[in-house]
Amino acid sequence: MMLLTLDNLANRYNCLPSQALANGTTFDLHVLDVSAKWSKRQQEIAEGKSPSSRMPTQEEMVAMMARVRSEKE
Repeated sequence: MMLLTLDNLANRYNCLPSQALANGTTFDLHVLDVSAKWSKRQQEIAEGKSPSSRMPTQEEMVAMMARVRSEKE
């Protein structure tokens, strides 16, 4: 897994893996991780696989509000 991460980091910065290893920081790894997660999420949304990609209908929102209001009472 570490080698794949190092390879992805080197590809991102267009350098050799040895250069990424010598000069990279944990911040670089963090940015790479967030970027990969964002790209995966965007791909899932585009494919309709992400539950957050679908907006609730007006009826569903009204039902959610009614449920919350009834729980408060």
